[in-house]
Amino acid sequence: MSVSKVLTIHYGQLQKNPAPLCFAEPKDPSTNMLHWTGWIEGPPDTPFSGGRFHFVIDFSVEFPFKPPAVRFTTQIFHPNISTSGEICLDILHSQWSPALTIRGLLISVCLLLTDQNSEHGLNKEALKLFRTDRQTYDQLAKQWTELYAK
Repeated sequence: MSVSKVLTIHYGQLQKNPAPLCFAEPKDPSTNMLHWTGWIEGPPDTPFSGGRFHFVIDFSVEFPFKPPAVRFTTQIFHPNISTSGEICLDILHSQWSPALTIRGLLISVCLLLTDQNSEHGLNKEALKLFRTDRQTYDQLAKQWTELYAK
């Protein structure tokens, strides 16, 4: 089965059963199923609440056997997300499984906004503040949300 067919199936499933607080779709389904865009609503009771964080998903022709590349296009102050939008999430790298759905992927990325990983990080400043001064970290994350995601 071609990757375009696989992605079309995933897209249909996602339309029938959308992920909470998330949205994703092919940027131009008539010509390219490999490039998707989407957003995540900042979860309530987090410094990201009220923000909308946009991202891109690029699938390789080896999907579902290789993970997609996911990158935020909205600036976000987060220990596991670099200032260029790269995401430190195990399922996007070493823990990828062909059984993972795009809906599951979206939920995992969304959960990263509520459950930061303090063991690993791409944004060293955010990681240090998250570990040592949670109040300042929350203030900066909220400021960035106001600046870039509203």
